[in-house]
Amino acid sequence: MIDSESFRPLNMPTDYSGRYTDVELIRSTSHARLFRMRKAGRLFIAKTTCTNDARSTELLKREYELSLGLSHPNIIHVYTYETDTPIGPAIVMEYVDGCTLSEYLSTSPDKTSRKRIFEQILSAVDYLHKASVLHNDLKPENILVTRSNHDIRLIDFGFADDDSHYQERLLGSTRGYASPELSIHNGDIDARSDIYSLGLIMREIFPGRYHHIIKRCTNPDKARRYASVEQLNLAWRQRKLPYRIIGVLAVTAMILLPTILYINEHIERTRYTRSIERRQMLCDSLFQVIDINYEAQYSLTRDSINNIDTNTSTQPYSDAMMMIAHFYERTLKIQEEVLLSAPDKTMHTQLAGYCNQVYSTYQKKLVEHAAQWVYTMHK
Repeated sequence: MIDSESFRPLNMPTDYSGRYTDVELIRSTSHARLFRMRKAGRLFIAKTTCTNDARSTELLKREYELSLGLSHPNIIHVYTYETDTPIGPAIVMEYVDGCTLSEYLSTSPDKTSRKRIFEQILSAVDYLHKASVLHNDLKPENILVTRSNHDIRLIDFGFADDDSHYQERLLGSTRGYASPELSIHNGDIDARSDIYSLGLIMREIFPGRYHHIIKRCTNPDKARRYASVEQLNLAWRQRKLPYRIIGVLAVTAMILLPTILYINEHIERTRYTRSIERRQMLCDSLFQVIDINYEAQYSLTRDSINNIDTNTSTQPYSDAMMMIAHFYERTLKIQEEVLLSAPDKTMHTQLAGYCNQVYSTYQKKLVEHAAQWVYTMHK
């Protein structure tokens, strides 16, 4: 599975009735053992219990049933549950040649690689939650990074939970990564518990960065965390938006500065005329800020609607309408920022009217796009 200090291979006999051969113990925990085995020239990973008692075997079968329906490029693929392997009852899954996330981060990957890894983790957990599955044990040791393409695989669903197994849930956790509610086993667990763990993992991937996002993910009060991975992903994608607005305003100020100096030099002669020009240029620049940022938010919302997974979403149109509501909230924040630059009440009113006009145009287009998108999906 991986070659590392935490996965030392232990040689074992290699002849097992012509089926699985080259069996090696590569990892042992308090709950399970992982073996690497070969069959028909192909490597597999087999997970079995430490004791093979009835209760442990039942939980192993539960993990298999929960994992079997999952199909995502960043989640380890489960093949079969077999009772007659050389190691006894076991879950047989794909072999991953790579290392844990912690080991990968120790190689000091560049920023681009870190962002790519984090986005794959978000994609995998978002898929799980939309499939009504909580992982309950997200940590760097349960995230593998492949050696060839540096893609991630999310592993170990021994503590996972879904709607069909709610009554027999086995709440588990790893100290240091579990949410407060998961640590005390109070049973009131939802997607925000995994989001807490994602915040801690994000802190390790991006040390010293993205404090606001991480702080919200790891808030002890789960009501103050992101409600879903979709919200977290949106915050991640918008992390540079405030800086872009500031940049536009800074460029605008640089453009206006020569004009301001010129007005100051000729203030006695051209005070009235130049003040009017200055005001108009500022207004035009702020119009441009509105156009750029509203269009960016429109494109982001439209893409989010297009990316709704109709296989897992029970109410795709309602999901699209919620995204349009978020579009309104984000444009309202942009409007507030722009209006702070208005020098007088007249321009304030003018800019507010223009914001409402641009918003109405894009909101109408988004509603029409959502309706067309839903219609296309159901044809």
